[in-house]
Parts: sequence; structure tokens; C-alpha cells
Amino acid sequence: MVNYLIAAYGIYIFIKIVLEIHEVFFIKKEFEKGAVLMSLDEYKNAALYAINKHTLNIFNDLVSMFLVVFWISGGLFILNFLLYKPGDLLSELEILFAFFAVNYILTLPIHIWEKHIDKRFGFNVAPWKLFVVDEIKKIVLFVIFGGAFFAGLIYFIEHFKNWWLIGFLFTFAVVILINVLYPIFAAMFNKFEPLEDEELKTAIEDMMKKVGFESNGIFVMDASKRDTRLNAYFAGLGKSKRVVLFDTLLKKLDKNEILAVLGHELGHFKHKDIIKNIAVVGVMLFVLFYIFGHLPQSLFHELHIPKNGVNIVILALLFSDMIFFLLQPLVNAVSRHNEFAADETGGELVSKKDLASALKKLVKENKHFPKVSKIYSFLHYTHPPILERLEKLERKESE
Repeated sequence: MVNYLIAAYGIYIFIKIVLEIHEVFFIKKEFEKGAVLMSLDEYKNAALYAINKHTLNIFNDLVSMFLVVFWISGGLFILNFLLYKPGDLLSELEILFAFFAVNYILTLPIHIWEKHIDKRFGFNVAPWKLFVVDEIKKIVLFVIFGGAFFAGLIYFIEHFKNWWLIGFLFTFAVVILINVLYPIFAAMFNKFEPLEDEELKTAIEDMMKKVGFESNGIFVMDASKRDTRLNAYFAGLGKSKRVVLFDTLLKKLDKNEILAVLGHELGHFKHKDIIKNIAVVGVMLFVLFYIFGHLPQSLFHELHIPKNGVNIVILALLFSDMIFFLLQPLVNAVSRHNEFAADETGGELVSKKDLASALKKLVKENKHFPKVSKIYSFLHYTHPPILERLEKLERKESE
């Protein structure tokens, strides 16, 4: 069975790498046809950035393949041999965090490479000192809150017969809690100041009233201390909901364009897409927990490790991406439908012309190559390709 797992994961990685290589050749071919939505220099920059990112993805996939082979070909056995004590939850957490530590160290060069690419193309403006501070904060938060979560999950696995169902409900509840508490965690990394532009603030509040969206404030985030990309989003759930504008967005877009971008986000609220997305996450988690809640004893026998909570969790972490990859096309199809509907609402709340103008600026400023192959979009894109969104907006505008 172990050999079948390695073969299955190998096929998954092979497909991913072939897709990345295919997309690189697709970008080079489309680039030769002439610039779209950008000047020639901007188009060239966007193409080079995309090719760099796809190359990075290939190396990331190769590292993932190495880690899976390493862990199930002896790495897990070594961790259990050195650290596992039957009936001792602390020893299982030690195994789990040793697993995370090895993965973190081996993938850190990829993460640094990604930051270097972003810096070379003018996105990443944060000093390396800030990068180190951010990483330390993430590690501390993960050890504290991740440790509590995984301790609970391991406890359920080892004390309940139908643990997979209880574990799913527990994990799903944690996902919802994270969404509620997200503004608190985000404040540990960025400053959030109330929007001072009263005219823009009033316009945003009037637009929110039209769809019945209530928030506890409209904030500007100091995104520019790390990155030059533009964005805006709604964070939190329930009473913790807030509107967040990147300071970079305020510098590059005019008032109506900002309102159009927020109108798109309000479209998601109006159509209850947030609830739908949480439900989709729930379905994916349910599938994952069901599969790993029914692993045969023979698998653990082949791996020479006990069938305990920590080993089940580690196997789930190793193979979850492969399982989610199989579900991703369906998730993408639903998400792209929701994005088109949100564009429609954004166009109605402000104007389709302003939303189209905002999208074009976002593409330029974020150096997003505007063309994507159908197969890559089908398997990877949760948003419709930008040219499709603009075409639909312009068609609606002319009706």
C-alpha cells in the first residue's frame, strides 16, 4: 500500500509540474501576439513575473514530493522511534512539531526565493529584518494555537470510536472561529487606522446600507510597508466584520474605482457567498476526515509506526493537497460563478465602467499576466480570467 501511495502522489506531482511547464510555454506564445491591457514593457514584466512564479511552483512541487517520500519511507518511523511514548500526548505533540520543523526548514529556501522574486519585480519592499520578525510571530502563534488545536484533535482520535466525525466538527468550528478572530490576528502584523477621507467613508457606508451590510468600521491597512500590491477586503464574521482598504489601493485608484471594488466584495455578501465558501470548506474537510478516519491498520504496519493520533494527523497533512486537488475543479467552477455575480452587483452599485477601470488598474499594478490557458484556469483559478470578466462587464454595459 505504501508503494501505491507514493505512486499516486508521484502522478499528482507529475500532473502539476506538466501544467506549470505548459503554462510557461503558453505565456511565451501569447506574449509574442502583442500586449493586452498594458504597455509593451508592462506586459513583458507581467509575463516574466508569471514565468518566475510558475518556475517556483515547479521547485515547490519537487520539494513536496521529496518530503512525502522521505516521511513515509522512514522519516515517520524515526520520529516515532525517538520520541513516541504510548499514552503520552506530549510525546505525540513533540513528534508533530518535529515534523513541522523539518518541513519548515526544507521549504524555507522556497519561501525566501519567492520573497526575492517579489522584491526583484518591485512588490516586496519589506526589509529582511521584518521578514524574520514576521516569521517568528507566525511560529509563536502556530505553536500556541496550533498546539492547542492539534492536542484536541489527537485526543479525539484516541478516545472516540467515530473520532473522524467529531474531529471534523471540531476542525470546522475552529475554521469559523479563526474567521471571527481574524481581525485580532491581523493586527499583530499590520496597523489598521480608521479611514480619514470622510467623503469616501460616507459613500462606502451608503453603499453598505443598500445591501444590508453592517460592519464595526472602515479601516486602512499599512500594506505598503511590506508590499506594493493593491487590495481591499472584508474581514471577520458577525459583529467582528470590518472593511479593510490597503493604503496602496487608496494611492492608485480614484474614488469611484475604490467603490466599485468594494461593491464587488459587497456582491459576495449580498449573494451569501461567504456562507457558501464556508460550506464548501466544510464539505472538503468532511471528505478529508472521512478518508483518514478509515485508514487500514495494514498501512501503519507497513510504515512500522503505531496507528495513533499524531501519525494519522501527519498522513492527513501529507496527502490533503492531493485530495483537495481532485475536488478543486468543482470548487473553482462554483467560485467563478460567484465572482461573475459579484461583478454584476459591483457594477450595479457603482458602475460597470468604473469596475472595469479598477480591474484594469489592478492587473497592471499587480503585474498579473492577463491571459491564462483554459486547462490551468480550470484546475487552479478560483476567479475567472480577467479578460473574461472585462468582456462580460463591457457586454452588460452595452445592453
